[in-house]
Amino acid sequence: MSHTHSVLRKIAAVAAAAAAIVGFSACGSSNGSAASSELDQIKKNGEIVFGTEGTYAPFSYHGSDNKLTGYDVEVATAVAKELGVKAKFVESNWDSLLAGVDSKKFDSVADQVAPNDERKQKYDFSDLYTYSQGVAVTKKGNNDIKTFADIKGKNAAETKTSNWNQTAQENGANIVSVNDFAQAVDAITAGRADVTLNDKLAVLDYLKQKPNADVQISAKSEVSPAAAFPIRKGEDSLVKALNESLAKLQKDGTLKKLSVKYFGEDVSVK
Repeated sequence: MSHTHSVLRKIAAVAAAAAAIVGFSACGSSNGSAASSELDQIKKNGEIVFGTEGTYAPFSYHGSDNKLTGYDVEVATAVAKELGVKAKFVESNWDSLLAGVDSKKFDSVADQVAPNDERKQKYDFSDLYTYSQGVAVTKKGNNDIKTFADIKGKNAAETKTSNWNQTAQENGANIVSVNDFAQAVDAITAGRADVTLNDKLAVLDYLKQKPNADVQISAKSEVSPAAAFPIRKGEDSLVKALNESLAKLQKDGTLKKLSVKYFGEDVSVK
């Protein structure tokens, strides 16, 4: 009898444990799936938090009134409005921005994060809101350089450790070392260099600030993805909501308007 009683007790215990598991699962499912929890929390809080540098003009910086502004800041603010929430920005240095997404300090990053293959392994990305390309800048009236291949044997003003320095060398240019793009322009206008390679967005920003600069864009590389919003893996509903917001902003001309405001042309389309 004692053995039968022991078996019955074990069966009852197993049944109770199974019921508890079923009950726990039911409770868990009522809170929504993990994929939608991030968007739900954003809606509940009434804000979406973006990490950004705040020192990266013209994308994220403090204007003359000391308020945070910039192309990425305005795009993110417009996206938040489409989501029906406010955009909150937390400033941090570049190296810690994606780590802030990992630790849930930020929901995303608004700081020209390019969705390269390495980052795609760790994060999901929204649709693109910025495209760019490499450009060759020469003195106005210099028509010798029409492609990157044409810089072979030319003097290229580049910073020592930039990717553009490497690209210039790969295309056969002689390097004239400078500290920044402004010095590169000075070297070109003074005749110490023939060309400088740089990112189109940076060059457009410079030319917008200095429209009378005696330089021109002479050649361009292929257009490439420049920026999207990174999201933690699995937050499919948030990615979808961001994409829907960006699509509306593209359709109503907001992205084009912001592009022209900061760069003088539309950089939101390929």
